[in-house]
Amino acid sequence: MFDLSGSGAEPLEDEDPRSIGGIPLVGRLGAGGMGRVYLGVHERRYVAVKQLLSSVVGEDKDFLRRFGHELDNLSRLPAGATAPLLASDRTALPPWLATAYVPGLTLREAVELNEGPLPVDALWLLLREAASGLADVHALDMVHRDLKPSNVMLTLDGFILIDFGVARAADQSQLTRTGMVVGTPAYMSPEQASGARRLSGAVDVFALGSVLAYAASGCPPFGDESGHGVLYRIVHEEPDLQPVRDLDPRLAEVVAACLDKDPEGRPTAAELLEQAAEHGPFADRPWPEAVTEPLAERAAFAADEARIDEVPEPAPTLPAAGAEPAPEPGQQPESKSEARPGPRERRRTRVLFAVVPVVVVAAGTTLAIQHLPYTSSPDDEARATPSVSVTASTGSTPTSTGSPSTSPSAHRSSSPGAKESGGKGAGGSQAGGTGGTGAGAQGDSDGGGNTGSGSASSGSSGSSLGTSGGSSTTAPASTGYYRLKNASDGQCLVMSDFSGPVLGECSDSPASSWTYKSASGSTFHVVNEHTGQCLSVSAYNLVSAACDQSTQQTWRTGSGSTLQNMSNSRCLDESSGWPVTSTCVSGTTSQRWTRV
Repeated sequence: MFDLSGSGAEPLEDEDPRSIGGIPLVGRLGAGGMGRVYLGVHERRYVAVKQLLSSVVGEDKDFLRRFGHELDNLSRLPAGATAPLLASDRTALPPWLATAYVPGLTLREAVELNEGPLPVDALWLLLREAASGLADVHALDMVHRDLKPSNVMLTLDGFILIDFGVARAADQSQLTRTGMVVGTPAYMSPEQASGARRLSGAVDVFALGSVLAYAASGCPPFGDESGHGVLYRIVHEEPDLQPVRDLDPRLAEVVAACLDKDPEGRPTAAELLEQAAEHGPFADRPWPEAVTEPLAERAAFAADEARIDEVPEPAPTLPAAGAEPAPEPGQQPESKSEARPGPRERRRTRVLFAVVPVVVVAAGTTLAIQHLPYTSSPDDEARATPSVSVTASTGSTPTSTGSPSTSPSAHRSSSPGAKESGGKGAGGSQAGGTGGTGAGAQGDSDGGGNTGSGSASSGSSGSSLGTSGGSSTTAPASTGYYRLKNASDGQCLVMSDFSGPVLGECSDSPASSWTYKSASGSTFHVVNEHTGQCLSVSAYNLVSAACDQSTQQTWRTGSGSTLQNMSNSRCLDESSGWPVTSTCVSGTTSQRWTRV
C-alpha cells in the first residue's frame, strides 16, 4: 500500500477508482456533494484529480459545453493565482480535471489546529496574498465566487487561493433547476444572497472580509450556520468585528470596508493589495507552531520522489490542459491575452436586498471543485433578440398578425402604467390589440379577467390577473413578458440564479420577467424569461424546475388577482419578504399580484 504519511490524504476506499484519465490514484483528498478529489501522480509529480459525480452532470446536454468553457477560464489564470491546471477531460462522463497538489493546510484546518485566531502578521499576509490573487483574477473579468476558509491554503511559503471549480456550470445544471443552491451562505455577499444575476469582483472582496474575520476569531462575522438566519444578517445587519478590533484596529477598518453592503462601496482587490503592502515583508512566515509542524510534513511528502517510484506508470496519452474543442459555428476562440481594465468610476448607491429561503449543498462546506471563475465581460450584457412564435390558442381568433421575431422592448410598454391597445370582446373574450406578441390571441389585453360581457384591457396600475369573482374559466392568453408585482410590498417576483424564486426590485431584467403558457383548461404555467423554467411548488415553498405537466407547476387565476396552485390549492403569497404559498383568503393584500 502506498505510504500517505504527511500527505493529508486518506487511503482509497473500495468504490474509488484506481485511475482517472490514465492518472494513477494513490489516495482520497476529499469528497462532498459535488464530487471527489483524489491524490494522483502525473509526470512524476503529485496532482489533485477532481472528478464530478455523475448525478451532478445529470441529463443536462449543455453541461459539458459549459464545463469546457470554465476549464478554458481556469487555463487563462496567471501563474501564482491558483494551483495550475495540468490535465483535464471535458468530454469524459463524468468530466474531471487535474491541478498541482498543494502541500499545505486550509485556513479552516489551520485555525482549528491553532485553537484560536492566527497572529496579526499572518492576517496581514493573508490579506496581501489573497488580494494579489484576486486582483489577477478580476483583471481577466473573472470572479471566484466561493472564497472561504476551506478554499484558502497555507503553505510554508505563504497563501494560495484554490478551488476555482465548476460552479457556473453546476449553477445552471439540473441541481439548481430544482431550486437548490450551491454555495456557502456564511461567506456570501448581500448581492449573492439576494440573487443578483450579474456578479462582480466585489463579491470576492466581501468574502475576503468574512474570511479575514474568521481567521481573527474562528467564526464568520455573520454567524456560521447555513440557514436563512445568516443570509438575513448578511443583508440587513452589521458584522461582529470586535475580535478583529481587539487584535488590530487598523485591520478591522479594512475588513469593515470589505463588508460594505453596497458593492460599489467596497475597495477593489488592487486597492486592498496597496493597503496590505504597508505591512511586511516578513523575514519568516508568521505561522504558529501548531500550524508550522504539519506544513513541514506536507512539504516533506511532496519533495519525496522516492515514493513516486512505487506508483504504476500512467497511460501514455492525456488531454492537454485547457485544450479546447473546435469553435462553435459563428464563434471565435477566446483571446488568451486580456488588458487590465482602466480605473472605474466609484459611486455609492442605496442598495435594497431581499433575503431568500435556500437549500444549501453540503451545509456550510462545499467540495473543493465547486467554483470555477467565469467570464463576465461587458459583452455578456447584450442579449440576442429572442424569437417569439405567435400562434392562436384554440377557439381564439387574432385580429392582427404579429411579427415572428420581436425585441425585448416589445414585450411590455415603455411605461408600466400606460394603457395598452386592446379591443372589446363579447362574453368575456377579448379581441387582440396591436401592442405585443405572444402565444394565444394577439395583443396586450390580459384576458381571463371578466366572466361577463364587457372588455378586458390593461389599466393604469397594471393588468389584473384574476376575475371579478370566483376562478377564471379560461387561461389568460400569453401576451409577452411581464413583471408580477405584489400588492402588499410593491416588490416583484424575481428568479434568482442562486436561490430560485425571490422577491426583489421590479426591474426590466429577464429574471424579473414572466409569461403564461396554457397548460389545460383554465390552467397555465408561469414561465421565467431568464431561465425558461416554470414556477413550481415543493410542499409550501416556491422552486424553479424544468417545465412539465405536473400539478406542482400548474396555476390558475383566482378571486381578487390571486394565483392559485393546482397541487395544493394554495395561493401565491408574500411572507416576511419571501414568496410562498399559503391558504387562499379573500381580500388578502399580500396574495394580490398584478402584471406590469
